[in-house]
Amino acid sequence: MIAINAGVGTATDPSTLEAIWAMQGLAPVLECNTGGPRSRSRNLHLHSTILGSDSGPISCPRVRTVALNFGDEDPVARIWRLLEELGYPSPEVARVAYLESARACVCITPDRISRTTVETARPEVVLEKALILGLSTPSLFDPARPVLWTRASLTRRLALYDIRGFYDD
Repeated sequence: MIAINAGVGTATDPSTLEAIWAMQGLAPVLECNTGGPRSRSRNLHLHSTILGSDSGPISCPRVRTVALNFGDEDPVARIWRLLEELGYPSPEVARVAYLESARACVCITPDRISRTTVETARPEVVLEKALILGLSTPSLFDPARPVLWTRASLTRRLALYDIRGFYDD
C-alpha cells in the first residue's frame, strides 16, 4: 500500500483519497483490519473454575496430587531400579497391582504441589506415583494407555480431578 501525505497531514477524507487515487490511476485499496497481530488477541484472566469443586450443580473434586523429587538422580533409571527391587517384571504388571480400579481424570500442572522425596518415601508410594505420572499427559490421566516413563513425565507436578460429575445428568 502507498502512504499518501497531503502536505498538511494525512489524507483521511474519503473524497480526497478517491481524487488522489484517480489522479495516480490507482484502484482503491480496502483494508478491513489494519491492526497488528497483538491488536487481535485478548488476555482473559480465569477467576473461576469448576475443578476442585465437590459441591454445587457440577462436581469435579480433586482426587489427588502427584509429584516426585529425585534430587540429582536420573528419574527414569531410578524408577526402573525401584520396579526391579519390588519384584515387578514390567510397569504393566505393577499397574495391575497398584491402579487396577483407577479411572480417567483431567489433570493440571500447578507449581504449588509439594514433591515427595524418592530417597525417603516408601518404595511402594514412589512406584504408585511414578505409575500415575507415566500414565499421564499434562492434561489427562488415562489408565488405559501404556506406561511411559520419561524425564519429563516423572518430574511433572500433577493435580488429578474426577470429571464424572461434569458429565453426569
